[in-house]
Amino acid sequence: MTRAAIVHAHGPFVGTRSFGARDRRHFLGRRSETEELVRSWSRHRLTVLHGDNGVGKTSLVDAGAVPALTDRGSTVLPRGELRFDPAFPAAILPGQNPYSRALLALWSPAEFPTHGPGTSITDYLRTHESTDRQGLPRPVFAVLDQTELLLRRSCAPEPVRRDFLDELLTAVEHRPDLRLLLTVRTQHLDELRRLVDKREVDHAEVALAPLTADTAAEAVTRGLALGGSRTAARDAAALVGLAGDAAPSSDPSRVRGASVGPAFLQFLGRALWEAAEGSRAPLVPDSGADVDRVLTGRLTEVLAEVADEHLVSARVPLDWLRAVAAAGARGVGRPAREEPGNALTPGVVHALEDRHLVTANRDGSAYLLCHPGLAGPLAALSPFGGGRPSDGGGFDPLTAARAAHTRGETELAAAHARRALAARPAPAPRERALLTALLGDLAFERGDHPAAAGYYADAARQREAVGDGAAVSRLLVAEARNRLMAGERSAGLTALAAAEGRVHHDPSLRAGIGQVLWLAGQGNSALDVLEGAMVGGGGITEARRTRGQIRAEQGAAAPDGGRG
Repeated sequence: MTRAAIVHAHGPFVGTRSFGARDRRHFLGRRSETEELVRSWSRHRLTVLHGDNGVGKTSLVDAGAVPALTDRGSTVLPRGELRFDPAFPAAILPGQNPYSRALLALWSPAEFPTHGPGTSITDYLRTHESTDRQGLPRPVFAVLDQTELLLRRSCAPEPVRRDFLDELLTAVEHRPDLRLLLTVRTQHLDELRRLVDKREVDHAEVALAPLTADTAAEAVTRGLALGGSRTAARDAAALVGLAGDAAPSSDPSRVRGASVGPAFLQFLGRALWEAAEGSRAPLVPDSGADVDRVLTGRLTEVLAEVADEHLVSARVPLDWLRAVAAAGARGVGRPAREEPGNALTPGVVHALEDRHLVTANRDGSAYLLCHPGLAGPLAALSPFGGGRPSDGGGFDPLTAARAAHTRGETELAAAHARRALAARPAPAPRERALLTALLGDLAFERGDHPAAAGYYADAARQREAVGDGAAVSRLLVAEARNRLMAGERSAGLTALAAAEGRVHHDPSLRAGIGQVLWLAGQGNSALDVLEGAMVGGGGITEARRTRGQIRAEQGAAAPDGGRG
């Protein structure tokens, strides 16, 4: 989409998503905050950017700081949402932290899944270091956004999440060229501080506050003027007047009206822009009822998205949001708890929080609406269904399944995968194979090795049918490990032999083959394969670790203790 088309589609408003690099022209009102963040990020090995829910941390990074750094020639590693990827089955190198593997896939997508998997964060940075003209290490800038996803209560195993953060902070300690930025909601700042304080690392904190009313009005006025509006100042004043008490805060006693929450400003602005598009009416209708009607329509869409993602009726998030609004009207927060017969889950609540509809108190025990102006539209919503992904709207069951898997909601991930595989028309071959492999990953993680082997074998046949030999090799190694762990030695060795005959330039897979050979009792063959994996530049950490374990085992088994 061209810049002109983007402006025509939603004006200066991005809606429920954050600003990105392509929206840089419309990311206004944050110049000083951008300069402060770039300065801190450049000077310290670790920078923590914190602020309340919906204050614009991700936008400040993606549309402010990152473009500013790239403009001056700095190396900034790609950023995105962590997602487990079944393209590299979990059973190949189960010893690697899955969040670490997901992060390296983001940082270096061209190397996934052949070289990145099986390598630690520190080893990745060591093998990708560069120097300037004076031979000094060139700083590498990296960001982990929404770190609260790894800190808050969730279904994902806490030790796995904490081990990942520990590995990331270890890399900050050991790699002087790394400049890491973590963004986190203020609600989880103390918990993150406890992890950081255990480290001997130079770090700084940058706090991000909501926009002042004056700054918000100026930013919206400039944004509307860029789109050719002749009534920009009037429309901006009216919009900021509606959003002026929208400061999301974990402190219910905060005086409202003194600041503007960027998330609600963008949500409301996008809805009103689209409603007014093609008419000569002002951006903000004179009637409050008309504003509520626009918000009601947009809330319907958002709640349907949440319902689709979590396979529940849209009444589930709607009823809970209404309860949150009622509790807020009484001056108290609404607890987020599962009730008998209610499909409300922590995942549903977090989805509403991540869409900036609710905000939690300091300990996450109770919630308030991010903006009291949402109460009226929520009350006006008519009962509606949901819970079955719509035919349109861009819903992607594979993306939903991967996201649920990453959050630790394994039953939901499996339900999305099975529903998609049973859908008509059937998924495309590649998507079908990935969904099947994801079911294999889930079975492997719960220890059901016969089922995992079956899913991996099925996915391998699907990949074979479309001529994707590299993917077939990975799936065969995953199958082989599970056959061996299920006691099916002959079938496991057969799958492994088939995979070995296909491997070419895939060092990460070689590391996995070495591990499976060791599992099969073929230590010397495993050592040969692992040496080749380390030469190939992929799977370095896992290959080196496994080699050390095999040598230690062989040394302990020798009559003289391995000496001689």
